[in-house]
Amino acid sequence: MPYKITIERADLVFSAAHFLLSHEKCARLHGHNYKVRVEASSPLLNLEQMVVDFFTIRSAVKSVCEPLDHRVLVPTKSQGLKLKEDEGEICIMLSDRRYVFPRNDVALLPIEATTAEKIAEYIHHQLKRLLPTNLHLKVSVEEAEGATATFEE
Repeated sequence: MPYKITIERADLVFSAAHFLLSHEKCARLHGHNYKVRVEASSPLLNLEQMVVDFFTIRSAVKSVCEPLDHRVLVPTKSQGLKLKEDEGEICIMLSDRRYVFPRNDVALLPIEATTAEKIAEYIHHQLKRLLPTNLHLKVSVEEAEGATATFEE
């Protein structure tokens, strides 16, 4: 596509805790300071002669990241965990662990795992609902310096 913009800013970040069910080290609850980068491309420019206004895409990314910030990310499509909500709390049960958190501290994500790859895919799908339909999006999520995962369709 001939036109492309990239947005990567210091305010397009979120801090969150997560765990990976079948990983030796990362199965334990731990956290990251995630950075999000989005590329939007299009074969045509809009009436303002832009792919999309930078403010529009920045606002959309922030609105997707905000509910993830300072939360525990939980993959609701994971085969290896069970969830139970009760009186403002959520209980997360795994084969060998049990976590109980205030419900407001948890972001339930409809993904199989909270890997950087699946988080990038989740953000991508959320942005597709918020941005003009003609855009081709590429979403990258950095979970640590030099460790970035990307999703695009």
